[in-house]
Amino acid sequence: MSLLTLTSLPNPAEFLAGRAWPEAVRAPASVAVTLAKWRERRRTRQHLNGLDDRLLADVGLSRTQQRIECAKAPWQP
Repeated sequence: MSLLTLTSLPNPAEFLAGRAWPEAVRAPASVAVTLAKWRERRRTRQHLNGLDDRLLADVGLSRTQQRIECAKAPWQP
């Protein structure tokens, strides 16, 4: 892997799409994005677990659906 020089700057479209980054940079970024998604799912499911029947009805979920969703691990969509 070589360092980017002024003569080897990536195409802006490739750069913005993430394809221009070296794998050594993309892999940790991908892990960070995945961990952030898992954290968000965990937080959302914790919040959902605290809803009462009236609020569940407002969002269109039954108590059974709530329990099924809250029982999922963070990596399960």
